[in-house]
Amino acid sequence: MNIVPEISKQNTISQFEIEQVQLQKQEFYLLGTFLRTKGLTLFYYNPASGEIKEANIKYSDTIHIYKYPDRWAIIDWENQMCTVDSRVIYFEVLNIKVARGRVKKYKEGKIKELCNLRIPNKEGIKFY
Repeated sequence: MNIVPEISKQNTISQFEIEQVQLQKQEFYLLGTFLRTKGLTLFYYNPASGEIKEANIKYSDTIHIYKYPDRWAIIDWENQMCTVDSRVIYFEVLNIKVARGRVKKYKEGKIKELCNLRIPNKEGIKFY
């Protein structure tokens, strides 16, 4: 009986396999839906490198037409799509100048959270 396991070719991991696992760890994307404000541009801030850039948004080229009992409705749930990287912070502002000012305030601690995107309410609007 061997107490120490024997190292064979089956038990060893190649450098290529280790690199593939590390790449898979870095390619983590968040999926979700956020409400956008018309007229504002989506920017992202990378805390590791300190860069501020405009996010690339894809616009859908298809629409879905639904028939309700009294009318037809055009609904496009995927009108604007953006590939999201979990290592950066996304926020909406008017232009790059305002984006730099918002990041500066975030670094100084004047604002608590840089992200100002709104999460949709699943229950809808309630009137009391």
